[in-house]
Amino acid sequence: MLKPSLLQKKLEQSEWLTMEEYMEHALYHPLEGYYMKENTKIGKNGDFYTSSLVSDVFANVWADLFIRKIVDQDLEPIVVEFGGGSGHFALQVLKRWSSRSVEYISYVIVEPSPYHKRLLEAKLAGYPISILGSLDELVEQYPSFKGIVFANEVLDAFPLRIFQQKNDGWYEKGVSFQKKTEDLCFLYKKVENTSLHKKLDEIFLSRDKTNDLEVSFSMLNWLKTIYEWIQKDSCLFFVDYGLSGEEWNTIRLKEGSIRGYYRHQIQNNPLAFPGMMDITYHIDWEQVIRVAEDSNVSTILVKNQGDFLLEEGLLSWLQNTQSLDPFSKEHKRNRAIRSFLLDHSLAQGFQVIQQKKQTVL
Repeated sequence: MLKPSLLQKKLEQSEWLTMEEYMEHALYHPLEGYYMKENTKIGKNGDFYTSSLVSDVFANVWADLFIRKIVDQDLEPIVVEFGGGSGHFALQVLKRWSSRSVEYISYVIVEPSPYHKRLLEAKLAGYPISILGSLDELVEQYPSFKGIVFANEVLDAFPLRIFQQKNDGWYEKGVSFQKKTEDLCFLYKKVENTSLHKKLDEIFLSRDKTNDLEVSFSMLNWLKTIYEWIQKDSCLFFVDYGLSGEEWNTIRLKEGSIRGYYRHQIQNNPLAFPGMMDITYHIDWEQVIRVAEDSNVSTILVKNQGDFLLEEGLLSWLQNTQSLDPFSKEHKRNRAIRSFLLDHSLAQGFQVIQQKKQTVL
């Protein structure tokens, strides 16, 4: 008989966990959490790809943009990347800066996973970077910050909670454990907290409340901390897959957008393979914009990734080549550029949100 996991013991003791509590354990537990385990998660041998792995052109476009923003907006020469992962994006940015003889910009990575921190240290050895383990460490080291914040597929990694409004009020969708079958299952519990009722009414004002509705309070609180920490004129860029407005009110989102990725296969059941797969969801950009406005941070744009990269000079990286080898560096880069513009997932599935701190409250 298999030894019961710590998650199973936790569920047997509490009988019911919020989805946030479940994700906190399944993704971030020091021993059983997916992100904390020492195994490959990104790339061919992992569970999912990121845009930076498609081609170095992705990071090159961003590297040039970072330089331009720092110069044009008179920012301090510092870029903070949250969620460095394997370090592929950071390495390509630093190589691009080196090729342009740009040595005055500091690059800081905030990565909470000890495993990924070791990967970053190994891959970026020899480059003048700082690797920190938390937002708290970042704020302590840079109490006054006027630079650039960048996060690619970070917002969707925060644990969330799921709610639905029924005839007699709000209910929360959580996780329970069936002892007879030893399976995890979803279970709704009525929300008794009246202050939470009011908050949910405000957040989901324009949403179809018969659908499962997702909100990550931990993500919104994290954003609020960043928004209040940065100084006037600081720039923020978040890249993720998300939706806005009426895009949420469809029958396909009856059970929300939450899902898993396991060995490059989508798992519609986010409770499958606990601790062994990534759990993700679509970002509600209106929630992000709302918490930004509360901290006097303006949203400059929200664009599909393909349109954003096109405007930032993606096509300038196309190369003429006489090579007949379809696997040559030039052909592979040109194909990647076309993918960023024509592949539905890369071009339209991801959005880029740009924000700017207006004044310090």
